[in-house]
Amino acid sequence: MSLEQLRYQAMVVSSSERFMQEISSLLRQRNFHTDHVTNAGEARRNLTEKRYDFVIVNAPLKDEFGSRLCIDVTEHTGTLAVIFASSDVYEDIMQRTVTHGVFVVRKPSSQQTITQAVSLLISAREMLRTVQKKAGKAEDKLREIRIVNKAKWFLIDNEDMSESDAHQYIEKQAMNAGITKRQAAQTVIDRYLK
Repeated sequence: MSLEQLRYQAMVVSSSERFMQEISSLLRQRNFHTDHVTNAGEARRNLTEKRYDFVIVNAPLKDEFGSRLCIDVTEHTGTLAVIFASSDVYEDIMQRTVTHGVFVVRKPSSQQTITQAVSLLISAREMLRTVQKKAGKAEDKLREIRIVNKAKWFLIDNEDMSESDAHQYIEKQAMNAGITKRQAAQTVIDRYLK
């Protein structure tokens, strides 16, 4: 899939209207849909109602600095967060947030720096998406193994089969019925749980 086909949802959190306009203009060029809020409280409310790929914070905010918001976002939502922090607090913010997966950008920032930061965020998002897909497939496979094992134990206990025989029985039932091993195993489980 090309970058032109990808659409991203971003929330920009900033007390500065100028920052909001500049970052939103840049994001629109990169196929982003953006929501804008002016404080952390509004941002947290939005996060309960909508899923975002990115949260971009221009610190400090009206109701808090913004680093806690970024940490909460990365730890609890699977959303990537970036915080723009002034040079005088940059190192401190970096120390507090980087281990939580928060991206920190020093401001004032040039257009080129912001563009590079957005490119890095997109790369990180796509890598995270790939990891999430792989994790989902692995979790599905583990669920299938658990169900098949449970069915095998029912067959071992109730039909006096060996583990190998139970496994072959489930495979044969799946093949004969044209269903997956998981479905065949679930049929066995359902039969004994009635």
